[in-house]
Amino acid sequence: MRRLLVLFFLVIFSAACRLGSEPKGVIPEEKMVGVLTDMHLVDGFTSGSVDTVKIVELYKTVYKNHEIDSLTFRKSLEHYSKDPAKLQQIYGKVTANLEKLQKVEQKKAENKLKEQQKREKKTADSLKRVEKIRRDSIQRDSIKKETARKALLKKDSLKRDSIRKAKLERMKVKKKQ
Repeated sequence: MRRLLVLFFLVIFSAACRLGSEPKGVIPEEKMVGVLTDMHLVDGFTSGSVDTVKIVELYKTVYKNHEIDSLTFRKSLEHYSKDPAKLQQIYGKVTANLEKLQKVEQKKAENKLKEQQKREKKTADSLKRVEKIRRDSIQRDSIKKETARKALLKKDSLKRDSIRKAKLERMKVKKKQ
């Protein structure tokens, strides 16, 4: 009887130990975190899409990257759903991963925006330089024109003066005659 009782407790003990362990074909917890992170990224990416072929291809890519299939994923999700504390712990890690990825993407977007602003500033600066050169050129041209006009006026005034002198001399000559 004692042996039977010991055998009975051994069977119950081994069965109890198996209940706490993961059944065959269930994705390990750490790997499940990665799979769920990728699944949520695909969900977010395809949330506005109606192209079901593309959506299915993206999910197949996740399965392929993690070397699983949809049945294994579903079975694992059902297994972890039976233990809400463990599922909450897994989703805490998934949320942390998604927040990290979001911060990385925000940083990339900020860097891209800064680069774009630098390029725009550079372009604006070069446009200002071109405008300054154009204004300086116009100013130089107007100075040249003004100088030429003054020289022409001076020539004209000298010409007028010489014509006047010539007329005066002719008048003096006529008066003498």
